[in-house]
Amino acid sequence: MKKMLIIGLLILFFTTSGLAQQVGFQGRPITNNLVMPTGYTLNQGEFIVGIGPIGFGITDNIQLGTNILLFLFQVYNGNLKISLLKTESLAFAVGAEVAHFNWDVLGEEGETGFTAISPYVVLSPKLGPQTTIHLGGKYSYFEGDAEIDSVEVVATSEGSSIFVGWEQSMSPRTKFLFEGGYDITFEGYRVGGGVLFGWAKFRLKLGVNYWKPKDSDGFTLPAIGLWWRFAG
Repeated sequence: MKKMLIIGLLILFFTTSGLAQQVGFQGRPITNNLVMPTGYTLNQGEFIVGIGPIGFGITDNIQLGTNILLFLFQVYNGNLKISLLKTESLAFAVGAEVAHFNWDVLGEEGETGFTAISPYVVLSPKLGPQTTIHLGGKYSYFEGDAEIDSVEVVATSEGSSIFVGWEQSMSPRTKFLFEGGYDITFEGYRVGGGVLFGWAKFRLKLGVNYWKPKDSDGFTLPAIGLWWRFAG
């Protein structure tokens, strides 16, 4: 984890010198908080390319995406988000995530394949010029050869949940992000926080998440993101 943070800070140092005069968040609200989605989508023709996430704004209100890094771990995934309301003070979106993956089942040898379909809703009202909150919920439907309550819960396990996020703008290029939630499927809570740096094209997110499912010692995970956001 220390190595990853050092690499992130080095990238930040070298990038800041070349992009310090550029404003990255103006007119381009974030589409994800620390981890959870927000009520905003990419603008039409915009696309993001990162170490994992890829997204494209089909229109100002419809966004498609995937995480290619997860394909290396045999998690085949895609997502769609539709913004139903987007004003200066409020955004509301619905979306869906689809994934196919393998999980270990307790008491059985080998892995079992599951397909998850997870529709969600999220509301993002502004509390002030620098403060936005994000309120959402997700329902996860699992289809597989075993019951979902019999799987071995791991750091990446995620089910139906409710969540809340806090986005605080500290400058035109810096935001503090906080979020928490409760996973109904795996009966546990998540909390996390981090900082997001943004310029005209480059984005860097550094943070940490803690996930405590039932009958587990919990998992502490880094929340590190590195991506570029280009206008169409």
